[in-house]
Amino acid sequence: MKLAITYDHNIPINAFRWTPRDVMEPLHSHSSLEIGCCVSGQGFFYFGDKRYPVRPGDVFLVNNEELHIAQSDRTNPSSYIFVNFDPHWLLKEEESLLLPFAYRSDRFENRIPAESPLARQLAALLARLHEELEHKQEGYLSMAKSALLELCVLLLRHYAAQVSHAEWRRLNESFRKLRPALALLEEKFREPLELRDVAEVLGVTPSRASHLLREELGRGFKELLLQQRMNEAKRLLISSDRSIADICFESGFQSVASFYRLFKAHAGVAPLDYRAAQSPINAIIENRP
Repeated sequence: MKLAITYDHNIPINAFRWTPRDVMEPLHSHSSLEIGCCVSGQGFFYFGDKRYPVRPGDVFLVNNEELHIAQSDRTNPSSYIFVNFDPHWLLKEEESLLLPFAYRSDRFENRIPAESPLARQLAALLARLHEELEHKQEGYLSMAKSALLELCVLLLRHYAAQVSHAEWRRLNESFRKLRPALALLEEKFREPLELRDVAEVLGVTPSRASHLLREELGRGFKELLLQQRMNEAKRLLISSDRSIADICFESGFQSVASFYRLFKAHAGVAPLDYRAAQSPINAIIENRP
């Protein structure tokens, strides 16, 4: 089962607390990358056929293809802080930061045990990231972004020692190939882009371009393009008093009706409600006579 992930901020990062059920639920995957830390209780974390016992302080990595689920102990339920984020966003920052998530599940140790110094560092960063996104004080998005980047650098340094130089070089080259496609999406998302445009800048066929995007980022061309447009729409909703119609077309959508439908499906609320929740002053301006 593949879950659809939406983001509550104008950068594609979520942080939340979660207590799994004490019965085994179906395994799932999602297009986001995920890092979780057990903060209390006990239980198990499943990754395909692998099963890890869970203790407070254990940190878990989940890539964008791996089937997984957590389960609480019946008498001492586990509780986690989870952060999930769009791999496309991280790839734009520095492609090597994605390498810790570019693993084959059967050969990868998903758990960083609580007693390791790294787990303690990661747990502190996850708690800070969750606090920033929950309380939304001035500059919270910059603080959240900074915490996530620091977290990913620590992971990169940790896993770099466990991968051969040849494999590391191969992964780096694979990510670097996507740079032109991501640059095109970022620059031209307001225009009527097609998959063949991405294929052209990559120098491959459209079917090969589609395969590369899904293989490396876990998302198809249409999903990536929609995410870019949604990010821009959210940014404009929060930072300006422009009308919904103006924001719709400025973000690359072709009609107001489709914009409303896609925005609500993606964000869970209508554009005006999103603006009101994120910036009450802008909501008043939008609705003035």
